Amino acid sequence: MDDTIMEYSTCESNDHKEVMTFKGYEQITYKNSSHMVGVFEVLQSLRKDKVLCDIRIEADDGIIIFGHKNILISASPYFRDIFTYYNESNIDHINVRELDSTVLELLINYIYTGEIIITEGNVKVLLAAANLLQLDYVKNVCAQFLQTQLDASNCLGIKAFADSYDCMELSTSSRTYIKNRFLEVIDNDEFLSLSSTEVIKLISCNDIIVPLEEKVSKQN
Repeated sequence: MDDTIMEYSTCESNDHKEVMTFKGYEQITYKNSSHMVGVFEVLQSLRKDKVLCDIRIEADDGIIIFGHKNILISASPYFRDIFTYYNESNIDHINVRELDSTVLELLINYIYTGEIIITEGNVKVLLAAANLLQLDYVKNVCAQFLQTQLDASNCLGIKAFADSYDCMELSTSSRTYIKNRFLEVIDNDEFLSLSSTEVIKLISCNDIIVPLEEKVSKQN
């Protein structure tokens, strides 16, 4: 770093001269942390008003959602593939038949705002949709939400769901819950709905924990 003092003449008059002195730094980079927030707020407003939108996305129920291709491809590899790799960059209308408009709108909103609303009622369909659009953050927080909802009545179903979408942490948490609370789990309807193959696989696990008092009562 050059500490040479540099003088700059800022104004002159016949009898007065002002001089400012600076250290000889080449440059300093400043970053406005709220800049992108403001930009995306404007983009979201434009999308809501259907201004400068260059793509219409039709959901399974026929409802059209408007957007901007550049924004969508920057956030979602799914849209990036459609608009680039598959040579459809000039299209202005696509169909996403796998999703209804409610969940699609939630995910498009997320792309523009970074916010997602998760409820007990939408978490599974939202996770599946995020998996389709390759929105990893949404998929992960949906899995975290499901993990907080684990109980004896739903842990088998949640584990099966986690396995089908490669949610490894959720699957592991579900398996641990089943192992630790096995006697509670088998008293619920989910266990009764398992196929014989699934039951055999479950009870064949060597690490299932059964409370000592239960073992003693069965021996007596």
